[in-house]
Amino acid sequence: MNKFLIFFSIIFSMLLLSAEEEIKILRVIDGDTVSAKSRGTEIKIRLSEIDAPEMDQPYGTNSKKCLYELIRENSSLRFKSDGQDNYGRSLGWLVTDDKNLNYEMIKQGCAWVYDRYVINKTIYSFQNGARLKNLGLWKQNNPIAPWIWRRNN
Repeated sequence: MNKFLIFFSIIFSMLLLSAEEEIKILRVIDGDTVSAKSRGTEIKIRLSEIDAPEMDQPYGTNSKKCLYELIRENSSLRFKSDGQDNYGRSLGWLVTDDKNLNYEMIKQGCAWVYDRYVINKTIYSFQNGARLKNLGLWKQNNPIAPWIWRRNN
C-alpha cells in the first residue's frame, strides 16, 4: 500500500510540474526574473536555463527592457514550472502559443545560457546564432557572463 501511495504521489507531482498555467505579469524585475500573479497569489519567477546580465552590469538595463518588450508583445502568457530555486522563487518557462520567452531572450542576445542548469542543449544553438549576428550583449567587445560578474563584484 505504501509503495502504491508513493508511486501516485510522484506521478501527481510530475504532472503538476509539467502543467502550464495562465499568469499575469505584474512587473519585470530584471532580465531573468519577473513578479507575476498566479491563482490569485503574487509569485517571483526565475526563468530557467538563462542568466541575464545583472542590473549594475553592462547591458543589464537593456536585458530587462528586452524581457519587458517580449512580455508586452504577448498578451496571453503561460508559466511552466520547473519547481523552485535556492532562493524560493518559482523556476520555469514563460511561453505563448508559439514562443518560449526564455529561448527568445537567448536568440535576441539579451541573456546568456546558464551552463550550470542546462537540460536541453538546443539552447546553445540559439546563443551561437545571436553571437554570430552580434545581437544584444554580443555587440560588446568582451561581454562578461553574469555568474563571473557576480563573483567579482
